[in-house]
Amino acid sequence: MTIYVNKEEGGALNVVTGHMQLQATLSVNGKASVQNMHTGEQLEVHEVGGQLLALSEDAAAAVESAAAAAISTAAKR
Repeated sequence: MTIYVNKEEGGALNVVTGHMQLQATLSVNGKASVQNMHTGEQLEVHEVGGQLLALSEDAAAAVESAAAAAISTAAKR
């Protein structure tokens, strides 16, 4: 089942369908994929400090790449 979100004024995202699935997926995987119901854009949602953070696919890839580089650098020490 696809989790759909809608962007509100001010940029906040509102979950339209899949509230329970979003919470369950975040609990199990630490992240969840959602889709903006108006644009079709896929977003990756993470819980950070009790807040939900939605990243575009490009932003999520950049964060994962930076994390991998930091882990690699730390492992070499």
